[in-house]
Amino acid sequence: MNPNLSTDRLKLLITIVDRGKGTKAADLFRAHHLHFDFACLGSGTANSKILSYFGLSETAKEVVWTLAPSRKIPKVLQEARQVLKLEKPGMGILFTIPLSGISAQIPQVLLKPEYDTEEINMDVPENDKINHEYELVLSILNRGYTDRVMEAARSAGAKGGTVISARRVGYEDTQNLLNFTLQPEKEIVAILVPKTEKRAVMQAINHSAGLKTECRGILFSLPVDDIIGLSQ
Repeated sequence: MNPNLSTDRLKLLITIVDRGKGTKAADLFRAHHLHFDFACLGSGTANSKILSYFGLSETAKEVVWTLAPSRKIPKVLQEARQVLKLEKPGMGILFTIPLSGISAQIPQVLLKPEYDTEEINMDVPENDKINHEYELVLSILNRGYTDRVMEAARSAGAKGGTVISARRVGYEDTQNLLNFTLQPEKEIVAILVPKTEKRAVMQAINHSAGLKTECRGILFSLPVDDIIGLSQ
């Protein structure tokens, strides 16, 4: 049995790149035996003045979700920086989120003993050793209100984000519970913000697009461990 099964922490690795480059990211991850990857389409929200700051040069995006053991993250980040050219402004963003639980079979696949023959680089490049105090703020709201969310977020210091289309399931029961109509078509606005600005950004969004507004927005935040592609 692989001893790392019980000790190697798994993370969710999220990559946001221009439309058409998601396959290149997935190929990179699979070269490291990271076979659990999923992709969806999104769009950038940053205005022309801040696109380069936030690492997004076009509005059409691909979002690739990948599961990875924490010990593989440094080498994957190092290669992603080169292959996806994330050191250049406007090429994209890659960040990781810690997981608190996962299906039992997945670690057994990601941490197969034969994969341990791969050289693991535990040295993180100097640029990646910076303690990025960021969090991911997610807003789930009725379709058509993303501009209101971003106006509120920018008023509190946010620079930009990514929009993902979604659909509510089982919304009839929730609608009866809350006593107001909920549209099934949704949009998810994902915004990376410094931890020090998270509360102000979430309060601004909640005031302008929260559950009590016609946006019917629901907000929550997630911690971010590693991040590359975000210009300082």
